[in-house]
Amino acid sequence: MTTRSHSFRLSRLIWMLGIVLALLFWAAPRAAAEDYDTTLDKLGRLKDLATEYTAEHDGDPILLTLSYTRTGTYNTTMWQLTAGGRDTEFDAYVAEQDAELSSLQGMNTVTLPNGEKIDFGHLLASMNLVYNGLPITGSWGGDCMELAQAYYGQASDAAGYADAMRDTFNIDDDGSVSKFGDQDLRADLDSVVVGSQLTKDTDIADALRSYYDGLTEYDRAYQFISLSFGTVDTSSSDFADTVYDCLLSDSGMQLLFYMNGMWTPSGWTLDENYAPAVRGATDLLAEYLSGAVNGEKVKSETNDRLVAMGGQALADALTALGDTEAASEALNATESASSGSSSSSSTSAVLEDATHTLQSSFNVKIFELVLLIVAAIAIFFLIMSCALFVSHRRRK
Repeated sequence: MTTRSHSFRLSRLIWMLGIVLALLFWAAPRAAAEDYDTTLDKLGRLKDLATEYTAEHDGDPILLTLSYTRTGTYNTTMWQLTAGGRDTEFDAYVAEQDAELSSLQGMNTVTLPNGEKIDFGHLLASMNLVYNGLPITGSWGGDCMELAQAYYGQASDAAGYADAMRDTFNIDDDGSVSKFGDQDLRADLDSVVVGSQLTKDTDIADALRSYYDGLTEYDRAYQFISLSFGTVDTSSSDFADTVYDCLLSDSGMQLLFYMNGMWTPSGWTLDENYAPAVRGATDLLAEYLSGAVNGEKVKSETNDRLVAMGGQALADALTALGDTEAASEALNATESASSGSSSSSSTSAVLEDATHTLQSSFNVKIFELVLLIVAAIAIFFLIMSCALFVSHRRRK
């Protein structure tokens, strides 16, 4: 009877410990879902603080505003290298002046005035890269790559991959099921259109309000196609080739593919094993865009596409990662290409800052997180050991 009583007490202690840990997890801070007007109001206040901050410190208020919102998957090595690192002093300044703005970090779904939903955190992070001169990497190119990774090995050719990917492409999803759902797709297209309009003096909140006022799917797709691919006939089979070629020729995407093991240093080209899956993803995107504009011929006023970072900036990024051989291959491939693009000054500056950060700093936040996890595990086993010890003593 005594043994059974002690066993019951031990079981109850373990059960209560589980409840406590669950409550602690539930109480952990999370980014709360907010409505459209509240979100833009806070974004405007954040931009105002960034403008005030840069009056006495070096920095670009647009970059400070957008980088402040980037957390989690949008603050990895790749993002820090291409979009720039977070300014910790500005973060502290915001916390002191308007702590409520922290809800802009790690945002997810926001409902737009037309009733559509969008991954707002993804939108702002992608705008950060577009502003830096990387219009593909953080938006549609990155999502095409993730879609290709998710379906890799499930088909033998591009058509087969496209058919398989239809099950999750552009579906109603907040990112929990699809690698390229409708919220991601809207964020990708909108980030290119709005991000390309930003200057240091732009009020980001006002720019978004103006863009979303009366926005239709046709308008969104037409503007995106015009900026990304120039004048093009979307009903032609060549349109899918244009989308795919644009992805592969983008130096930012080459860096992203390389960091994910999908790009071969020898010859500096896409790994042939991944090519069908990547092509299947871009074909689906081209199909959607064509349908959104009713297969029309999209005309660009200037026929100038958005320009990504050039070969030298790409080589610098690879060098920062410690791969000088890949940097040399990338630079040679760029120089031998018949048409090259020059890097924007903003991209070069960001890469220079990010290179210094990656080479001289350790990610303290990740280190602290690991310590917290280890401490939690240690406390758990300490409590378990004490409970078992007490139980053992009472049995004696």
